[in-house]
Amino acid sequence: MSNITTIELMPNDSRKSFYGKARVLSHENVHVLKSYNTEVCMIDSAGNVKRLWGGYSATTMRHVNAFLSAFCKDGGGKSWWDAQPVERFDWTSFFAGAIA
Repeated sequence: MSNITTIELMPNDSRKSFYGKARVLSHENVHVLKSYNTEVCMIDSAGNVKRLWGGYSATTMRHVNAFLSAFCKDGGGKSWWDAQPVERFDWTSFFAGAIA
């Protein structure tokens, strides 16, 4: 089985922690943000940000903003989020290490 690492995402604002509610799962050059046990967005192996969740909450948007900042990606904020298409995520391929 492929080697997937999980780290707790740290805030990029004045908060001290997300208290385990935001985690990043990584395998090779693919990074997935999980917010409250929901796969919210990812950065694929080509460096593209992809939205995986069709919802919105202010807290999850803070998680997304910190995720983008951690990987030096442009974007963030509600209007940016709303403009992103929602894409399907294939966990089987991710665990197999085959996601592009």
